[in-house]
Amino acid sequence: MSRAFKAKIMVVEDEKAAALDIQKILQNLGHAVTSIALSGEEALKELERLEKLKEIDGDKPDLVLIDTALLEKGEGIEVAHKIHTLFGIPVVYLIDSTDERTLELARATEPFGYILKPFEEREFLATIEMASHKQTIERKLIESQEQLHNLSLHLQSVRERESTRIAREIHDELGQILTALKMDLSWLHKRLINGQKPLLEKTKSMSKLTDMIIKAVQRISTELRPGILDDLGLIPAIEWQAQEFEDRTNIKCEITLDCEDNDLDQDRSTSLFRIFQEALTNVARHANATKIKVSLKEKPDKLLLKIEDNGRGITEEQISDPKSFGLIGIRERIYPWGGEVQIEGFSNKGTTLTVILPTT
Repeated sequence: MSRAFKAKIMVVEDEKAAALDIQKILQNLGHAVTSIALSGEEALKELERLEKLKEIDGDKPDLVLIDTALLEKGEGIEVAHKIHTLFGIPVVYLIDSTDERTLELARATEPFGYILKPFEEREFLATIEMASHKQTIERKLIESQEQLHNLSLHLQSVRERESTRIAREIHDELGQILTALKMDLSWLHKRLINGQKPLLEKTKSMSKLTDMIIKAVQRISTELRPGILDDLGLIPAIEWQAQEFEDRTNIKCEITLDCEDNDLDQDRSTSLFRIFQEALTNVARHANATKIKVSLKEKPDKLLLKIEDNGRGITEEQISDPKSFGLIGIRERIYPWGGEVQIEGFSNKGTTLTVILPTT
């Protein structure tokens, strides 16, 4: 951006005379004042009006200039946040003084820049340039994050479909072959005479080995995609998984299920079930726990899944660790529906994972 750049600016100033003075200065610098708002509420209404009139996109400001006097009235923080998050417009503050309280209030809103009154052309142009540059970088970062979320969602969907297909083929095809093999071994065993003891023992051994293989196939198929989830729904699947986890790890698992999942779509059911599985895996690997409490409760328009253990407790460093792929996966699974994941750890007292999933 160069000095030739002409910004479209909204001025938010509660004193009309001061706002007109600012407008005159900005116009003398070659910039256009799209509108003047005497309050935060008035500014938001004007931006909402412009948002609805998308065909008049040229009237949308490049920048919103807010007097820090509004901060003293409690308006500025909320207004600046909404302008930035809802409309994607950078906010720059006009500051009358540099006292610490004013600066602290201004910093709390994370603005794109500050301009001291009375401002000079060079300072103003530099601030606009920096605000625009920062806005461009932030927009690209948001777009990149959204692309990564979409890619993660796509990969999860592909993986679930592939797991379902492989589980079905393993269960049906390999399972049928092994069952036929067991029947043939039984047929052969019955036709061996008592004098062929080595062969009788061998067929018994082969039959036991076949049973072990059949159980392994069933286990692998179930781990890939539990049929109970598709056939009976989320509640029975959670009950089955909890019992299987308790039998395998000797970690006592108490369950409280206070909801109906009849109206829950398959994607949400799958996400909650996979989150539950991942949480149990984390407990078994890292928590050193002896007990888990699981609750699934239905609230208006949302489901709450809570998993508590009595283990060593997760640390803040582990929660924010970019290599904690299990926790990252949990957050990604809930992202498509605007869900929320809360993780709390208490040293030597355990970890609590809470998942809030909107149902509408």
